[in-house]
This record gives sequence, C-alpha cells and structure tokens, in this order.
Amino acid sequence: MNHILLGLAERNEVDLELLFSQQWLGSDGKLDPGCPLRDLPQRTFSTLENATERTWKFLGYPSVDKYLPEKTDWLYAPMETYIPVSKCPVAVTLHDIQAFEPDLPWSRTWKHRLFRYKWELWVRRAFSKCRVILTVSEFSKQRMVDLLAADPQKIVVIGNGVEQCFFDIASADLADWQRPVESPYIILIGGLRQKKGGDDVLAVAKALHQRKSHLHIVVAGESETVYVEASQNCSNITLLRMVPDADLLWLLRGASSFLFLSPYEGFGIPALEAMAAGIPTVVSNQASLPEIVGDAGIVVDPKTPDAIADLLIELDNNSYLRKKYIELGRKHAAQYTWSRCVDRLISTFKQFA
Repeated sequence: MNHILLGLAERNEVDLELLFSQQWLGSDGKLDPGCPLRDLPQRTFSTLENATERTWKFLGYPSVDKYLPEKTDWLYAPMETYIPVSKCPVAVTLHDIQAFEPDLPWSRTWKHRLFRYKWELWVRRAFSKCRVILTVSEFSKQRMVDLLAADPQKIVVIGNGVEQCFFDIASADLADWQRPVESPYIILIGGLRQKKGGDDVLAVAKALHQRKSHLHIVVAGESETVYVEASQNCSNITLLRMVPDADLLWLLRGASSFLFLSPYEGFGIPALEAMAAGIPTVVSNQASLPEIVGDAGIVVDPKTPDAIADLLIELDNNSYLRKKYIELGRKHAAQYTWSRCVDRLISTFKQFA
C-alpha cells in the first residue's frame, strides 16, 4: 500500500490526498514520524477507524461524500474494504477471496465460517457498487469469477512489486555476517503455520534428517503453538520468530534456498523477494504461486516431502543448478516493479473513468 500510494503521489498527472481517521494523527497534526505516508496531503474523519469501517462494510453507511473534494475523479482503496460514496467512482483492492474457498484444509472450521460470513456481508456489495475491483494475480481474478460469478471485465490485475533492497543484498559480502546456524540452511518466511504449509515443512525436515543431510531449516515469522511444539522434536529446524527487515535481507542472502509450501496465496511476494535476493526458490503448486514464479522458480507438490528433500539437497550441492535458478530468478523478479504497478493502476483509472 505504501509503495503504491507513494508512487501515485510522485506522478505529475495525479493529485492525491489520503483519507483516514483522526485517531492516527499525532500532536503535530501528522501521521507517525515512522510512517512513509506522513508528508502526503491528507483529510480525516472524526470517528474511529475500525468502527467506521464496520458500518461501511456491514450497513453501507455513512457516506464519505462530505469528506471528499468537490472535484474527485476516484476514491481508491488500496486495501480490502467497502466504502459508500456517490460523488465519484470507487476502486477497491481485493488480494484474494480466501474466505469463499470451499476446499482448503481450514475451510470448515468455525473461524473460517465466521470469516466467510463477515465477508459475505460486504464483498458482493463491493462487486456491485464499485466501478472496478483491483487484484494482484490472474489466479485471484479467476477465483472471483468462479466463486462469486463476478464480471471479469471489471476486475483488473495490478500485481505487486519487489523493493530494490532485495536486489541489492544479492551482491553483499557475507564475510562479517553472523549466521543463524552453523550449517547451510533453507529459509522459510511466514512462520510455521497451517496456512503456510506447516505440516508439509515438518515432513520435509524429517525427510532431510532421514537422509542425514547437513541442511537446516530456518523459519522467520510467528509460528502457531502446535508447530512450535512439534519443531522441538526436529533438530534441523530453528525458529527465529519475527525479525527486523534488515535482518531478513541478510537471512535471505545467506540461505542455500527458499522454501514456500503455502497452500493458498493470492500473490506470494516472499517468493519474488527471495529470487531478487539471489537464492533458488522452491514453491508449492497451489493457488497463485506457479503463476508468480513462472519458470524461474521450482514448483513442487507439497505432499511429496522425500522429493522436496532430494531437490533441496541437490540445490545445495549442484553449483550449476543453483546458478541457473539464481540467474533465472533475479531476471524474473526484475519484471515486478512498483512503478509498473502504478502504471497499470493509472491506466485502469483512465480506462474506467
């Protein structure tokens, strides 16, 4: 969201203002000093954000017309929401519609059913009332058509970008960097969680152990309790929890490969970030991931831990294969820039005006 909004603000043809709750203003009348959007022009509403967004989504009011300048060409929501307005056309971003997926491992849990119920109250209204729905992948677009019978003509794929820092770290010298483990390691981002393929990762760790491989699995991100406990029986898994952005770059840089066995992603930006950082990238054959990595990544069936373990060992040992996927990955990731996303967004505004 930050990259898209900052990119829009930099374009001469765009006059952009933020609209958000007054609760986020500091004593100086601006957003927090650490917020990248702090210096952009702004308008605010007096009510609390969460309560206001709920009434927008579930009741369809209050209208935000009174907060908008007289001449407003578009109201653009870079996040998943519904905003009632009649003064101008609205564009809303939906990264995915996981809430409506019927066959995910968690689709029949009470949490997911509640999640779906809440989305039912506003998503169909968004498709009906908004002039255009923006999304991040062809996969997500098609699922909107398949599951919601949405009009494909009003859904536009904008995509995501990769920050330059991920490309820069690929050439950084590792000599003075302190590794998280002594052994060569595979990096996993997003924690050990069911929605990130936690069971499949544990199975891969077991397969690596059975092969007496020296490869370790290092996990960045918060993990669910059941997987934290299970990992304690795996000597080749290290959980780091959340790590600062700068440390994450180095973790990627020092890894033998990147493993992403998520069963459902609307996009899967960590896979592209890993490619940009110069490490071979292995992803599951589920949802958007094959689309996003293309031929530059290695797509696997997450339910084949023995084959995945063999592949990870081969990537670590075979310098030719490793170099091949590093070069393919960096070239592929270079196509995903925030500037191109902004170009597509502006083109969409013009097309649907």
